[in-house]
Amino acid sequence: MKNEQKICIVDADHRTSQKSFVKNDIDIHVCPDCGCIMANVDFYQDQYETDTYYTMSRKTELAIENEWGFRWRYILKKIAEIGGRPSLLDVGAGNGYFVALAAKEFSLDASGLEVSKEEIKFAKDILNVQLIEEDVSQHCLTYDVVTCFNVLEHVADPQLFLSALIKRMKPGGHLVLSTPNPGCIHRRVKGLKNWDMVAPPHHINLFTKKSLNMLVARENLTLIDYQTLSTYIKFIRKFDNNNLVLRKLFFDLLKVFGLGADHFLIARKQSS
Repeated sequence: MKNEQKICIVDADHRTSQKSFVKNDIDIHVCPDCGCIMANVDFYQDQYETDTYYTMSRKTELAIENEWGFRWRYILKKIAEIGGRPSLLDVGAGNGYFVALAAKEFSLDASGLEVSKEEIKFAKDILNVQLIEEDVSQHCLTYDVVTCFNVLEHVADPQLFLSALIKRMKPGGHLVLSTPNPGCIHRRVKGLKNWDMVAPPHHINLFTKKSLNMLVARENLTLIDYQTLSTYIKFIRKFDNNNLVLRKLFFDLLKVFGLGADHFLIARKQSS
């Protein structure tokens, strides 16, 4: 593939970028102005239609809980701080465990959208959660809270996708979003080319804090909270106890220094 210049998907007025390197035979570009990392590749649906996909790799509810429970409860507690018992839509709901916990443990009126037929079947078979097979651009209801976890990096047009999320929010509603953080400790240690999150065609666009803030600001959202998350921290699990003391310690340390694996933000839509 020839080394073509690429227009920044965050802001077309940014300087165009040359190819920085190649990963998985796909050109990777980095915007010189906002740092957005862009793979020159289209969305590839088939990769999400296999039961070996990472969100479906744990085949029992207990295994799913061990992998995801700490992360989802932390986020749900943050949502609870907003107040009330809001209606919630999780976009890109994956295996459905976040929706399950939101409803069962936090008494939220929670629904989930998912475009993968395999994920929807998995959620129903393993967790008895019925997800809605629909793209967010097709959905017509509105909610107090719209959540979207590690989906933004998979879409070819993040601004269009973000706008679709916001249309599903009621006036004064909240967006709760996560996406990989290029400032994380793994990327700093490994370097950009060897960072696991640079994984086209799986990940199409990766956002620095600056580029993510630009996307959010363009939608006239008010940023309520920003932090980084590292909820998996697999290397200390075998040393941890049932209270997850070590996981929580490393989680808090990485968050303090902004080195967590994911950006995590909560933003509010204007009331009118």
